[in-house]
Amino acid sequence: MKTNFFQNIADLNVPGNWKIAIHVDDKGQFTVSALFNTDNNGDNACKVVPPMVLKGTAQELDEGFFETIEKPVQETAGLFHNMEAYLKGLEEAKKQSKMEQDKKAQENKIKQQTKVKTTEDDIEVSGLKENKEEKKKRYDEAMKNIADLNDHCKYEEAIALLPSVEDYPEKQTELEKKLADLTRKKGQLEAMKLF
Repeated sequence: MKTNFFQNIADLNVPGNWKIAIHVDDKGQFTVSALFNTDNNGDNACKVVPPMVLKGTAQELDEGFFETIEKPVQETAGLFHNMEAYLKGLEEAKKQSKMEQDKKAQENKIKQQTKVKTTEDDIEVSGLKENKEEKKKRYDEAMKNIADLNDHCKYEEAIALLPSVEDYPEKQTELEKKLADLTRKKGQLEAMKLF
């Protein structure tokens, strides 16, 4: 028996990974689930793309399977390619952005001006005593504002409000996770605007 199934996949001209599951019920009806993904896709958005599910008889699927999946697969491959290119461009833009450079310069300036002396209940910063409770209150308020901005899809503003790890070293893991989450959401939002 000769089939041209794999030639049809090759003719789609979209390199990547295929996961195909086929179920046949007792009435001879087929349910085919086909999931396409590209290699080395660094964006988590690819994980939310659902598989294409087709149902029909063997003859119906033989006649229409590739015609049905061709356009969605090519659109998916294009989307994944655009996401990958966008992520690379975003990284480069971050490195070169004036805002990022200004932020680093500001942090360095603050580090040079700030003398930190820790006592059991108080922290001395540039000659001013700041109670640990006040520092915690400031942190909690910033995180509340960030959550509000996150809810309104204002990810860039939320990132700008994010407290620095230098000021809150005990919250490093939480701050890094929050930055990664906001950056990912910002990227997804900007990617959706491209379409």
